[in-house]
This record gives sequence, C-alpha cells and structure tokens, in this order.
Amino acid sequence: MKEWIVFQNPHFLVANKPAGILSQGDKSGDEDLAGLLRKSGGYPFLAPVHRLDRNTSGALVLAKSPQAAKTLSRALQENRLERTYLAIAKGDPGESGTYDFRLRKKTETNEVFVDAKGEEAVTQYRRLQHLGNSALMQVRLLTGRSHQIRVHFAHAGHALLGDKKYAKKPWSEVFRRPALHAWKLSLRDPELGDHDWLAEIPEDFLGLLSRLGGKAPT
Repeated sequence: MKEWIVFQNPHFLVANKPAGILSQGDKSGDEDLAGLLRKSGGYPFLAPVHRLDRNTSGALVLAKSPQAAKTLSRALQENRLERTYLAIAKGDPGESGTYDFRLRKKTETNEVFVDAKGEEAVTQYRRLQHLGNSALMQVRLLTGRSHQIRVHFAHAGHALLGDKKYAKKPWSEVFRRPALHAWKLSLRDPELGDHDWLAEIPEDFLGLLSRLGGKAPT
C-alpha cells in the first residue's frame, strides 16, 4: 500500500486511490483507503479532506491531524486546493465550457439529480482529445457535490462511459466503471505551502483510451 502514496509530510499525505475502494469507511464495512493506510502506516489519525466515489481512481488528500484537516478543508472551500480530473464522455461536449446545474441527492438510492432547488454545483471542462463518438475531457471541480461530474455530464447528454448509474446502454457497458480519474491536485496555502501533484493514470483507463484511438495525456 506504500505504492499508493504520492506524497507525504508531517501534516498530510496524497494517495492515488485505486478504483473499487472507498475513500473512507461506511456502514458496509468494506475496505476503505483511509483505514487501510492507517493500519499499514501506523498513523494515529488519517482522514480524507475530500471524497472520491468508490469506482473513481486518483488523487486524494488525507490529513494526519484534526488541525491539518481544518486547514485543508478551508483551502478546499476557498478553491486553493484545486482538483482536476480526466473523464471519457459520450459524444463531444465541446472545446470548453462550464456546467452550472444545481444538484440534489436522494439518500435512499444514493442517486444525485439536477434540481433548481438543490445545492450549487459548478464544473469546468476542456476537451483534450476527440475519440470518434466520445471525447477525453479535462475537468475541474469548483464545488464538490456527490457524483457531480458524472451527473453534470449525463444531464448535458454526455454521460461518462462505463457509468452504470447515469449512462444508458451501450455507453454504460463499454467500461467496467465510470471513466473518471482524479488526475491532478494543486495546493496553495500560507500554512502548508504550495504543491502540485500528479496521480498516475491507471492501466484500465489507459486501456480504454487506447481502444478508442486516444493516447495518454501529458
């Protein structure tokens, strides 16, 4: 599990979470990244500052103390902890743009939907590569709602490939999980310093990209 750690210092660490693992433990009792790293590294405290869906891979920041968690959460709220994703979307969402659809979560089904009375949710995107009937997108979150990227793209008619919850067949069947990877993180903080991290793109995502005629972004 040491290979998952991209960076660490006395205050926090950045991990490249594999798809299929929870960010933090829940009532299911399934394995979670924070718990696994706590046990393997002997950390007395380790808590995610933000979340990734179970089947989303990529960069996740975990605080090593309550004070660091507070500082990092403030940086996140003030958009000084910038999160950039890679996504493979159906069709062509366009060269660049912003989705600004308010979102509401239905807790019973763990489903998120667009609702004018929901919480503010803002997603910026830029196309990196045309892939025939799909496109590789670079996506930046300005807010952090559950399933935000997946729901925003699906609502706009460009659901992520492999998304069993928000995409329709055949798009939902072409990949084993939503084609989404948390690729880059940038932190700008007067207390914790300025940092930039890159989470290596997993082999399954690269394999899908190759099958679609694309190449690994740089």
